[in-house]
Amino acid sequence: MLGSADEVVGLKQVVDGDTLRLSDGRRVRLIGVNTPELAHRKRPAQPLAKEAKDFTERFLAGGDLELVYDRDRRDKHGRVLAHVYNHRGDSLESALLSAGLAFHIAVAPNLSLSECLASREQVARQKHRGVWSPDLWPVLQAAQVSPGDGGFVLLRGTVKKVHRNRFIWLDLDGPVALRVDPRSAPTLRQKKHWRGDQILVRGWLVDRGAKYARKNPKHKRWFIAVDAAETIDFIQ
Repeated sequence: MLGSADEVVGLKQVVDGDTLRLSDGRRVRLIGVNTPELAHRKRPAQPLAKEAKDFTERFLAGGDLELVYDRDRRDKHGRVLAHVYNHRGDSLESALLSAGLAFHIAVAPNLSLSECLASREQVARQKHRGVWSPDLWPVLQAAQVSPGDGGFVLLRGTVKKVHRNRFIWLDLDGPVALRVDPRSAPTLRQKKHWRGDQILVRGWLVDRGAKYARKNPKHKRWFIAVDAAETIDFIQ
């Protein structure tokens, strides 16, 4: 834990594996993890979505919650961003990652526990638990990205070109680039040679649209923001 709890709160509802509704009506989004999505509108449930929600309900049962804040306390949807612990002081994020029911994500500036959470995920990967079970979770190939693709993905690609401004932009094969923030990922800032590297990245695939692509033909239409080195794997 980063320190003592900033708030002790009551739980009203587990919305899904990584989103909670508190007794006072606020919604909380866990920092550092992304669990599979439940069925929504016309989209089917992702693998292990129900299992992640059920796990969170069991883990938090029996008492109040402890919230510990990082640097940003709200996301763009107005949800509270927090590290969540149950009444025994156990980390929900760590438990989800260890069980293979979540992916570790890193969104600046809330990176205080990024290395710790990445280590929990690594154990699940080594033991092929949950989302890391062979052939369970689809891996999107960068070269195959097309209109309609977006949202959270595991994406694999090869670095073809590198250019820099305030970010390090890694152009992959296909219409995708990675936007690496060197301020929050210093180990990636120090890397000199990228071209030809095969990588696996997890994050949100953003489509800037056909209009953007027409106006900026030298830029990739899709990108993924990389705020921590732990969200990129180099494939041998």
